[in-house]
Amino acid sequence: MIRVLTLMLLPGLAWAETRPPTGLLAVASPLPATIPFQVRAPEGQDYAIVLTDSEGARVISAYLRGGSVLRLLVPPGDHRLTVAPGPPEDWQGPKDLFGAPAATLPGPLPFRIANNRREGQSITLERAADGLRIGDGQDRTTCQIAEWSTERVAKTTPLGTELRWLDPELSTRSRPCD
Repeated sequence: MIRVLTLMLLPGLAWAETRPPTGLLAVASPLPATIPFQVRAPEGQDYAIVLTDSEGARVISAYLRGGSVLRLLVPPGDHRLTVAPGPPEDWQGPKDLFGAPAATLPGPLPFRIANNRREGQSITLERAADGLRIGDGQDRTTCQIAEWSTERVAKTTPLGTELRWLDPELSTRSRPCD
């Protein structure tokens, strides 16, 4: 009898959604994700973070465990932020999130590339009497630094002709902007 009950329960457990770690869930944009986005959240609940475009199509989605920090690279554009809070055990997957209503910011968040600057966002979620609100929002900008290094190369051909040239190499690195 116990074996029969165990066999009946195992298929149901295989389809249950498990609580994902803090991080990226899905990217739907064809643009490269290169602009920084950071979200801090209080403990007690987990959060689904969804960025959508002006037509409401999902651009990128992520899962944030309460009390931790989510750091993502997102595609450029003006994206609307939707946050769905819920207890970890209510997670229903990337499509249905927590099954409860989600809060959407009224205006879009700008994510831009201007010259060598990648202009992103950093926000903090806070609990309020009426639900969830964004407490501290600030720009999060990184600068792309390009550096050339040049190596002088000299070779002699089998006929004794000496060939000389410069072999340039471009390398890039990112750092927070001033």
